[in-house]
Amino acid sequence: MLIKCSSHVEFKQFLQKQVPLLWTVDSKRLLSFSRSLTKVWFLNLDPAIYLLSQRFSSIGRPVKYDPVCILRSLVLMLDLGYHSVTEWVCAIRSDDILAVLSGFEPHNTPGVGTFYDFFDRLWLEDRRTRIERRFMLRSPVKKPKKKLKAGEKQPVKHPGVVGKLCKRFMDGRIPFPLRAERLIQEIFARCFVDVSVHMGLIPDPLNLVLSGDGSSLRTGSSPYGVKVCDCRKKGIFNCDCKRRFSDPEASWGWDSYRNEYYYGYSPYVLTAVSSVGELPMYIRLVQACRHDSVTGVISLAEFKELYRYLKVNKFIADSAHDAYPFYELCEFWGIEPFIDLNSKGKGNFKNLPSVSVNEYGVPICPKGYSMCFCGFNKSRSRLKWRCPLKAGSKRLRKNISCDCPCSDSPYGRTVYTKPQDDLRIFTKTPRNSKAWRKIYAMRSSSERSFKRIKNDYEIERSRVRSRKNWYLFIHFAAMNCHLDAWVAKAEKEHFDILNEILRKDLAA
Repeated sequence: MLIKCSSHVEFKQFLQKQVPLLWTVDSKRLLSFSRSLTKVWFLNLDPAIYLLSQRFSSIGRPVKYDPVCILRSLVLMLDLGYHSVTEWVCAIRSDDILAVLSGFEPHNTPGVGTFYDFFDRLWLEDRRTRIERRFMLRSPVKKPKKKLKAGEKQPVKHPGVVGKLCKRFMDGRIPFPLRAERLIQEIFARCFVDVSVHMGLIPDPLNLVLSGDGSSLRTGSSPYGVKVCDCRKKGIFNCDCKRRFSDPEASWGWDSYRNEYYYGYSPYVLTAVSSVGELPMYIRLVQACRHDSVTGVISLAEFKELYRYLKVNKFIADSAHDAYPFYELCEFWGIEPFIDLNSKGKGNFKNLPSVSVNEYGVPICPKGYSMCFCGFNKSRSRLKWRCPLKAGSKRLRKNISCDCPCSDSPYGRTVYTKPQDDLRIFTKTPRNSKAWRKIYAMRSSSERSFKRIKNDYEIERSRVRSRKNWYLFIHFAAMNCHLDAWVAKAEKEHFDILNEILRKDLAA
């Protein structure tokens, strides 16, 4: 039974009471925690109180520790470089500073079981179902032998699934309302992303530019499982009997960056382009064998449901998302996609155009030269192209030899292409143009976002063995990314946390 959660105002009053006592004991050591102290000072978890209270019963024994303080402590855990709950529990029990920063009274901190019970409450899945999955026996899935080419993406496991998902979302159906991770997604959105938008760290929220990409995450579990058969006693050491796996939801996937297979998961992140610190706005964790195009469609749909007040204007993604249903879904939602063409599908058109075009959708004149783009007509929804000899730059015209022009007009021949003819090829911003390449280059925001989560906060050091724990740890790292941006902005404004809390003590 949950009696009451402490508000952010009460937590600040708690810090103003405890920090001066810690300052008198060891001021130099407290000074080394000033950045973490600034983080928890700005971290307002009031929107999470209502969300967390729904996960506690209204009857029974009262809860001893405030769930808001536990959540704050877990965010602080990754900030200070701890990747084990057991080690963190020992740290806050022996260090009064860490206990106070979490919101606990010194020498009265929760144990390991309390933190893992909180994990279960954050994950909206029946506990019995999760236990049955962990102890369920299944045959081992061997590592694939066929290696893909360098930089090549793994193929879609079920062809046509992207089209089915896009049709489902265009029909107005809610994307997976019973997903187990929706509570932590809601907390992350309301307590962190909304605050970053309000602070102006995510620019132009009504014309948002998102970059979506997946990455690899290696689990601490063994891909071979634990044998429960008696084949070893019979002298059979290489059997295919069913086994028990400590991470049953992990699978084999292809890492196109390292050109190798790995066992684990594939995190997918939607990042706000040009935001301060490349802030992640939405995270989804799927099996490593899941294709990015499938995860991308679901992520965009859930993002729109989670942030109804935001308007996505552009979506940037790599060639793994290059599928006709994806373009149709973006057109339905009013999003302009900037997706690289898949090497296997370059030059393939859905509808044959009336003029000859190259693989990027640029019309070709009768002499074989690429025509020049001259703007997009919104009223007629078409792109205008002109003769390169008439509309091209001086440098371009020098390399064109045309003895017999195809048009007598001094304006030159004019050709129009319509995006409706082929949403994939005839994009509103012409493919391979300078403007298109400039926007597509912003896709590096996803790489920097993954660098913050995987390298700066060293997520893979956690070595946990369940999708639930991996998903929560990734969100704790993403929460710290937003807090880092808040602290950086405060430092530019010359904010001093110790002066804020110890103003009277320093004056004395």
